[in-house]
Amino acid sequence: MLAAVPCAGADCVVLFDCDDGTEKGRIAVGAHPVHLTAVDGAVFVATMGERAISVIDGGEVTKVETGTLGPSHFALTDDGRVLIPCTGGDVLAVVDRASLSLVHRVGVDAEPHDVAVEGDRAYVGSRVDGTVSIVDPAAGRVDRTIAIDGDARIQGVDAGFGGVYAVDQAGARIARIDDTGVTASASVGSNPYEAILGTDRVLVAGRDGGTVTLLNPTLSETTVHEVGGRPTGVTTIDETHWVLNRDRARLLSLDARTSIPLPAPAFTADPTGDGDTVVVSHYDDNRASLVSTIDREVVWTVETPPDPFEPLVL
Repeated sequence: MLAAVPCAGADCVVLFDCDDGTEKGRIAVGAHPVHLTAVDGAVFVATMGERAISVIDGGEVTKVETGTLGPSHFALTDDGRVLIPCTGGDVLAVVDRASLSLVHRVGVDAEPHDVAVEGDRAYVGSRVDGTVSIVDPAAGRVDRTIAIDGDARIQGVDAGFGGVYAVDQAGARIARIDDTGVTASASVGSNPYEAILGTDRVLVAGRDGGTVTLLNPTLSETTVHEVGGRPTGVTTIDETHWVLNRDRARLLSLDARTSIPLPAPAFTADPTGDGDTVVVSHYDDNRASLVSTIDREVVWTVETPPDPFEPLVL
């Protein structure tokens, strides 16, 4: 297996061998790569400093023009479309995976940052207007726009448990929505960024509040964990929640019973194929690590180019 790490400060994706951390290559992809997704054997790269995304396939890099600056995240449809919100131009780009061509540029509310797919619709959050646009990706149109009450800033959008969760960064809350509107909302810690959907819980880290909030899928039950520091997210491995905290040089289980020392973690990949190791990037330390949560140890730590973002295991 390989770990692919986008390094925003060096405009490249670095490949590491998951067995021992040996660097296997650096691929130039364009300005400010931040997020990756694997689609049918290819790696799609969101290069926020470009009016295009990069696609790595068979060692070759193909640029797919979005026509708009700031591609930030990805979501996939069941019929082979890749969806990319472009923050600089208020657009959701719809790319056909087979032809690597732009098929739609759908105008949405200002500064779209994240997108999620539920059924045959895409949900796109606006960081300026505090809305969620419901888009038909096949038709290339907005079907409805849902406003979140107050001066909202929608940072993260995730789908699961039969609904969509929009994280309001400005209002320190999370809303559950469907195609009819907002069905529930709840307060979370200050400066939340995204929701993490576990097996039966929704988790939200409050970056400025030093908290992780656990909610049931309907948002009717809430438990707040005081973790201190600056938690950026949570990864769940073998039903244990591990907190990523940029002010703490360790992975700490949410119940505070287990700690694994390592450079301050910022982003994590999905668990590797064995289910008990995870690749972690250390944005502030320009490093990446492989951590065994079973052995409670760091398998390896390596240096990366500047500003390593969210890794992807291939």
